[in-house]
Amino acid sequence: MAEVEEPWVYRYQPDGRDHRGADEYRITLWGRFLSSPDGSVRELRVPAYRLGKPVSDVRRAVTAFVMAEGTPGPPPERVRVLRFALLDGRTEVLFNGTRDEAVALYREHGSKALTELLDRPEYRPGSACIGCSYLTTCPAVPKAPGLLGVRSEQPRPRRSWSATNGRSYRTCPARDHLRRLRLPAARELEAAPDAERGRAVHAYLAAQHSAHPVTPCTPHVPAHWVPERYELTDEQRRLGATLLRRHAAVCPLRHLRDDDTLLAEQRLVHHDTEADVLIIADPDLLYRDGESWVWREVKSSSRNKRWWRDPLRAYPQLALGVLLISHMELGGARSGARVELEVLRPGGADLEIIDPYTPAVRETADEVVRDHVRDWHQDDLFAPQPGEHCGTCEVSRWCAAASVGAAA
Repeated sequence: MAEVEEPWVYRYQPDGRDHRGADEYRITLWGRFLSSPDGSVRELRVPAYRLGKPVSDVRRAVTAFVMAEGTPGPPPERVRVLRFALLDGRTEVLFNGTRDEAVALYREHGSKALTELLDRPEYRPGSACIGCSYLTTCPAVPKAPGLLGVRSEQPRPRRSWSATNGRSYRTCPARDHLRRLRLPAARELEAAPDAERGRAVHAYLAAQHSAHPVTPCTPHVPAHWVPERYELTDEQRRLGATLLRRHAAVCPLRHLRDDDTLLAEQRLVHHDTEADVLIIADPDLLYRDGESWVWREVKSSSRNKRWWRDPLRAYPQLALGVLLISHMELGGARSGARVELEVLRPGGADLEIIDPYTPAVRETADEVVRDHVRDWHQDDLFAPQPGEHCGTCEVSRWCAAASVGAAA
């Protein structure tokens, strides 16, 4: 098997423009493309962080179909689709069969799914918008000129920024850059007990808040509350259940009307045209209190001890929420609009209310966001800053300076 010069692409041209206004459809794949010398066997190798996560029948069917029917070159007799793990090199066969078998699989699992996807009249803004040629005219990505407080002085590729990226960059520019490259991260660091429990609590609350009909959370937490994709120790499982019971006292669903809007883990995307940066935010909960928007972030702690920190400086996503609301980027009424910080502790829940229209609050939010964005926005090198944090960096294996930091 040898690498092919031009990857295979499936093209379909209807007779004239169809009901969607399209005159050509193309399906492309990503990975390593290989072929036997005579072209009778085609193979695609798809990289993955690690194996174990199942691949849907739709994805297998569409991939095999493109390999079987794509051009250039004559149709193959047989196609193979493999997935290989970047970390340990293990492989998994997703499809291995004849051209006819690939087409039959597509007709069974892929054709209907693709038709439904094409007929789905919705936008899904996100990081993929960075390279989209239609960003400037897309109705799903609002323009927010000047929101970040920086201006693009020289041409640079468009970038995306989130509060998570901002924190990562301030710790080490190389860390943020390596994460953006989607390199495999150290699972043992990403899934540290406290972090994994926090993510499990968030996932449980998001599912509860997204349920229909709207039902306020109660102190009754089922024994098997942990979502399937999370692995918690018995101690973390018990602690998480305790924190979820504490949430019931401050659950915002207790005060919402049936017609109030409630969005759990809703992705928000705005384009700061002055900085040419795509701003991405994922509020834990966004809901309407009457005509006003409320942005709530939920944090959990294993300790009852409290110490005061300015919440906007401690959690820059709150500062971003203040700016988006005060700039009227979310719409709604000013009166009652607010940002909320909910902190769950074993002994109870704290709820802090932040008024985005208070001048001092707005000034602090501007400062926090600008400080997180300024250096990152003009950085082209993303040089590592080795230190003690190298020991807890999930992408340190890909960083040449990590050994220096570990020694420090």
